[in-house]
Amino acid sequence: MVGVHVSAEGAAPPRARFLLCRPLGQEAVRSAAAFRVAGERLSREGVESLRFDYHGTGDSPGDESAQSLDDWVQDILTAHELIAADGGPPVHWFGMGLGAVAALRAALLAKHPPRHLILWEPVFNGADYLDALIAGHKAELSMMFAQPWEQIAGSGKVAEPTLPGDVLGFELGDRLVAELRALPDLNVLPALRRGLRITCAVRGDQPHPFNGHAALPTFKLHTVEHPTDWMSSQAMGTAIAPPDIPRVLLSTID
Repeated sequence: MVGVHVSAEGAAPPRARFLLCRPLGQEAVRSAAAFRVAGERLSREGVESLRFDYHGTGDSPGDESAQSLDDWVQDILTAHELIAADGGPPVHWFGMGLGAVAALRAALLAKHPPRHLILWEPVFNGADYLDALIAGHKAELSMMFAQPWEQIAGSGKVAEPTLPGDVLGFELGDRLVAELRALPDLNVLPALRRGLRITCAVRGDQPHPFNGHAALPTFKLHTVEHPTDWMSSQAMGTAIAPPDIPRVLLSTID
């Protein structure tokens, strides 16, 4: 895998370490600035970080169509072992979108789990997420041609997007699509029972499964201050770096 390690500024030992787990496809591309800004802000606050591309994604080698959520979990565990190898300061994980789902799964398997797990706009349901990818693909084409999707599809200019297949410029293979279709609703309770502290960031207008978690002392719900549609090309640009991401990350450090 290809990763970017950002050291903590200053001569003092780092206060903590963060493993930053990226989302899927265009969402990873369009949130790149947010991950870079988060790493830079953590560095200035004396925290080191590691962000990386899963095998078969981004700059990492591998077949894009062969990617798998289960393999991503193993990639996170490998990256965690690397950043935590010397037994130094506590390691926290931040995952966005589908990366948050992979991080939650990995946290249940890690021999030495993270101190705190931040799930930023995680995928709540796999089938709904696949539908959102198809809808996002059609919306991008409608924007490109300045026509409603029904009119574009009727003209025969482009093919109907299907899964498995190429959606939003990325190839989703049989294995990943099957995993997502079978993905159960997001459940943080097993991780909380393991002793993890979890912060989950959701949009204010988004239904979520955490209404009964408010009384749990190790769970915190954060409302996203600047919601961004990471599936839309309108999210591109270095100005798109929600300021509450680094602030929430830093708030988890003891």
